[in-house]
Amino acid sequence: MSSRPEDAPVEDVQPRYRPYTAKASEPWEELAHDRARCPVVRNAELEAVQVTTYEGVREVLAGHRAWSSALGNIWPLKEPLPPEEQVLGWADQPRHTRQRKLLVKALSASRIQHMRPFSERFADDLIDELSDRGSFEMYDDFAARMAAGHVCELLGVPEGERDEYARSAQRMEELVTDTMDGRAEGGYGSELNEWLDYLGEMIRAKRAAGPGSDDLITQLSFARVDGDYFEVDEIARVIQLLNVAGIGTTIGAIGNTAYLLDRYPEQKARFLSDPEGLARSLAAESLRFESPISGLWRTCSRPTRLGDLDVEPGEKAFVVISAANHDPLVFDRPDEFVIERDWANLPMNLPFGQGIHFCVGMNLSLLEMQVAAAKLYQRLPGLRVRPGFEPELLPGAVLRRFRTLEMVFDGPALPRTT
Repeated sequence: MSSRPEDAPVEDVQPRYRPYTAKASEPWEELAHDRARCPVVRNAELEAVQVTTYEGVREVLAGHRAWSSALGNIWPLKEPLPPEEQVLGWADQPRHTRQRKLLVKALSASRIQHMRPFSERFADDLIDELSDRGSFEMYDDFAARMAAGHVCELLGVPEGERDEYARSAQRMEELVTDTMDGRAEGGYGSELNEWLDYLGEMIRAKRAAGPGSDDLITQLSFARVDGDYFEVDEIARVIQLLNVAGIGTTIGAIGNTAYLLDRYPEQKARFLSDPEGLARSLAAESLRFESPISGLWRTCSRPTRLGDLDVEPGEKAFVVISAANHDPLVFDRPDEFVIERDWANLPMNLPFGQGIHFCVGMNLSLLEMQVAAAKLYQRLPGLRVRPGFEPELLPGAVLRRFRTLEMVFDGPALPRTT
């Protein structure tokens, strides 16, 4: 992997990607420039090494020995988090491996598929509430409630507490989304501590009730690693991360999918001809074309050669997943939205990461995306983005999703199919 082709003029190797000062709704040309001319380059705006090829992004994400996550992955930190706050995507080995072992079985593909009846029923319930309205806001009225409801089901939150839990979980997700570099901002720390205290009470109640339930909190509460139970605070932080990751990214993915179907009417027509049959490939293509996670941070932990650059310990890297997923060396017609790609013969696109930090919640997120798309477009006639509405992207380098997404349909909702 080279940071610049030999024939590239020196004056052309400065990156054009500027996610903070000039975030583009269609960044594919500037990302193509950087990927071809300077795939590994120091970007002054990011104050980091920017990586844009599929090969390069995968190398950094999979290279946990050279690239640390303990100094932040969704925003860069100057110092590592305290050890007790290092959880999963914010942790390195061996702490990360110890925590991940708890979750892999609980979030396996077979277990998540057993949630499909709940998922379809819950999506139908949400759509029933929208039936006579003719319009709704995608995130608040559907996607956020869909994501939070699935987290509640997985965790085993008592029925009477689910509405309040979902509101609190969404609030924490909003705080993280709105203050990506605002860990120290007033209010965030105190609200997080209150939330962790609430989760701690729930964990203690599950332990007091005994190990008879198969919900995730009970499994975490009674799991042993090397003969020891996990501390309540560590379990609470694992659950908190699952909330933020499981709700925030899924909200973005569901909204981005609806927006893409509106932007590409011929693909939408194809999807409407077979929503259940094409929901899986639609989800994969949506994540490739418009990933809700545009990029992630890593910190170099030992002298490393990346492309043509020598990177020193402490230097930041920002891997641009949006660029990697449009790499023409990997994906044919990369800047076209094509919902029937042959994913069985394509490498996985990168929103769920690589290596030891590969997202343990992938199966749940995909289930929600697939069910949401199929149910929404089967039951809401003429579902579309409100004519004249121009969505605004959230600021920052990590997320690619809109502040709001206004939808309309020609109601009422059609009857349930399951």
